[in-house]
Parts: sequence; structure tokens; C-alpha cells
Amino acid sequence: MRQRASKSRNRWGRMACLVLAFAVFTPEPVKPQVAITLVHKRTMKFGKYAAGESSSGTVTMPASADTPIISGPLVDFGGTSRRARIQILGEPKAYVIVTLPSSITIEKGTTGSTMTVDNFTMSLTNPVRLSNQGKKTINIGATLHIGTAQTKGNYNDQNSFSVDVDYL
Repeated sequence: MRQRASKSRNRWGRMACLVLAFAVFTPEPVKPQVAITLVHKRTMKFGKYAAGESSSGTVTMPASADTPIISGPLVDFGGTSRRARIQILGEPKAYVIVTLPSSITIEKGTTGSTMTVDNFTMSLTNPVRLSNQGKKTINIGATLHIGTAQTKGNYNDQNSFSVDVDYL
């Protein structure tokens, strides 16, 4: 009788170990990650400015406010000034890395007159954590370089720039 009880305990012990090993090494089912979507909320606008024949300057639109910072002897003719705004939609509570362009060139029609926009910044720092609903809104700023005797006119009102967002 004692031998049978001992063998029975060993068998149950081995089964418990197998069940435990199976539970430890069995991966959970893979859940597909929610695709990241970017929603364009607002276009960046610098306003209307002019440089002199022998002077140049910059207009910086900070990511923190819709008030441009003017550097150099530029003449401000008003117009709409505002930072860009995007909304990221993705996996709830996930961390993402946002990559902004280093610079872009904008052009006045097909005239060949161009200006550079660089120093892109955003209102949050990487990594960005999405909310419980998988959302986060980011404001984007940049610096516009206005050259000496820059040709007047609209420079790429339809111009865009790319923002890359990847899960961490």
C-alpha cells in the first residue's frame, strides 16, 4: 500500500511539474498592435513679412504658442500666424517616438524663389505616451528663413512636411 501511494504521489508530482512548465513556457496569443494614424488638425502659418534689399531675417513659430518670434529687420504685414497641430491615434497607453523633418524648402509657384523652413520642434518630448484612449495631440513649430530681397508672394500655401511616428 505504501508503495502505491508513493508512486501515485510521484505521478501527480510529475504531472504538476509538466503543467507548471507548460504554463510558464506557453506564450500568450499575439494581439495585433493598433495601427498608428495621424490626424491633421491645423496647418502651420507664419504670417506676412518682408525683408529689406540688404537684410534678411527669421520668423520662428514656437510649438508652445501661436505668437511668432521675429529676428532681423523684417517688416511684419500681419496675416495669420499659428503652429501646426496633429493628433496621434494608436494603442492605448503606448509609447511612441515622433520624428520631425530637419528642414524643408518652400517655393513661390514655379518661379524658383524659395525659402527654407527648419528647426522643427514639438510641444512634447520623446517618448510620447498615448492616453488611455490611445490619443495624443502635438503642436509643431519651426523657423522660416527670409532672404535678402526675397521675392514677394505666397510660398507653397499647399506645402506639407512629413512626421514619422513609430511605437517604442
